[in-house]
Order: sequence, then C-alpha cells, then structure tokens
Amino acid sequence: MDVGKHDPVGARGGSNAHVGLCFTCRHARRVPTTRATYWLCERAATDPRFEKYPRLPVLTCPGYEPGEPA
Repeated sequence: MDVGKHDPVGARGGSNAHVGLCFTCRHARRVPTTRATYWLCERAATDPRFEKYPRLPVLTCPGYEPGEPA
C-alpha cells in the first residue's frame, strides 16, 4: 500500500492510522521528543481508567471526544 496517498502524515506527529482515536481526540496531547513522538491522554490525570501514554493505535476508548487535540 502506498502510505503517502492513503494515510497522510499529519502535522501533529503521526498519521490517523498509526495514532488511532487520539489523533482527533480533544483529550490527547502530542509530546514530541528528539527520538519519538508520544501521545499523552490528559484524562489520565483525573481518571485512573486511562493510561497516561496509551499504546497506539487506540481503536476504542470510553473517554474519546472528537475535537482538536490539546
């Protein structure tokens, strides 16, 4: 599969398919480092059901709310 055509890389560090729901969740925050880009779930700060740095791609999530990542 040609990844560039079917799975465009977003400016937020990763592609929709590689990140999953976090890519469009308002509770997600992109955390770039010199070696990798991580996605932090801000719901983890107040709700122990959520992992601070979930394993990607996140395909289902009870806390998902569409919107721009924080």
